[in-house]
Amino acid sequence: MRFVLPAALALVATSVAQEFKLSDVVRRTLQNQPQLAEDSMDLDRSRHQIDLLRRKVILPKFEVEAGFGPAPGFRYEVTPLANGGRDSSRRYEWWPLGPAFQMEVNVQQPLNVGRLRAGMRAARAGVRVASAELDARRASVVKDALTYLFGFQYATRMRRMLDEAATKIDSVESSLQEKLDNDDEDASQTDLFQIRIGRYELDKSLQEAKLGQDRARQGLAFSLGLSSPDSLRLVDSLLQPLPELPAIDSMILGMSHPDLRRLAAGLEAKKALVDVQRASLGPDLGVVAQFQYRKAWVANRDRQNKDVLITDPINNVGGALGIGAVWHLNFWSQLGEVRKAELEWLQLRRKEVYARKGLETLLRDAWLRYRTLGERQAAAQKGKDAAEAWLKSVAIQVDLDPSLGKELIGPYKTLLDFQNKYWDAVHERNKAALDVLQAMGALLESPVLGGPYRD
Repeated sequence: MRFVLPAALALVATSVAQEFKLSDVVRRTLQNQPQLAEDSMDLDRSRHQIDLLRRKVILPKFEVEAGFGPAPGFRYEVTPLANGGRDSSRRYEWWPLGPAFQMEVNVQQPLNVGRLRAGMRAARAGVRVASAELDARRASVVKDALTYLFGFQYATRMRRMLDEAATKIDSVESSLQEKLDNDDEDASQTDLFQIRIGRYELDKSLQEAKLGQDRARQGLAFSLGLSSPDSLRLVDSLLQPLPELPAIDSMILGMSHPDLRRLAAGLEAKKALVDVQRASLGPDLGVVAQFQYRKAWVANRDRQNKDVLITDPINNVGGALGIGAVWHLNFWSQLGEVRKAELEWLQLRRKEVYARKGLETLLRDAWLRYRTLGERQAAAQKGKDAAEAWLKSVAIQVDLDPSLGKELIGPYKTLLDFQNKYWDAVHERNKAALDVLQAMGALLESPVLGGPYRD
């Protein structure tokens, strides 16, 4: 019984949901997002190609053949000749039979070092291509997760703001209803209907905010690899503006987009493949070796013949060692393959001319939208501050004359409107910051998001 209570307490402690902050969301997404585990297999396959190429060039042909079977016997027949000599002949006999063993070893080692080096360059460049593609995929997945995070924070912020507004509207409605019940001249049925209409719109906004929370929670739980959305707990559940991004000029100078790295590695891979095709125009040189051994055991095989110059027709030991060459003389076909590889390389070179400029254009476009949303956010902040000042001034008048309570409705509604505009601008600008960092190729490196995040 003494051990039951500590075990139960440990179980409760482990069942408490983990709380995540923004950096935790990024790290856990990189570790647990299911699609990334699948995409990483492409990089593993590219790395395996290097090992496979190394293994293929070391004795690509090393074959050992062995067999067992029956060996026939044979006997000698001696025929006297007219001149007094003898003629000996040999004839196979199916009995007695005996066991026979045969083994043959064939070895080949290529000597085309140039082709091997070009192939290794292509394989290593292929690994860099796959690595750049995985980096782009990782950035895209993290961006999706952070988009869900900002959406959840925005919906939570809106829901809290609307809950506070609902409480205040209910208080005003209750006060107005009480005045109507007491036949107060300062209260009218029209004002009460307007408040109830406004409450309907508020309830509708609350339902939309709750729907946004639930949808964002579902997407974020999937990105984090959580078994249930209910286990998601955030340290910062309310939306806040991200730190300001650096100036556009410094971002262009520091641009390291995965597509640029993928293009550079792809160019190297294509150039190496051109060298491989050119090397195939020459002969394939290699060291070849062969060894043969054959032995049969048949009882009394040499009983009738003692002549050592007569060899056993089955037993054999032999081999060969030398340099071999295979030359494919269909040059027209091989030249076509060389030309095809060159055209693919040149086509990629054409893309290199405009690739960086195009990515810079996309970065500038994302930055312009980010800057515009910053101006909208600043304008909404000014409007919100003005609405707060208006509400405070009216509240002071209401404190002096409580009969003016209904005058708070207009300023408060205006404040809610500008709060909504402000947090909507913050939400959109945070998402625009992700677009800028992704276009720069620094989504996983920028300290704005708590980076860098490396494996």
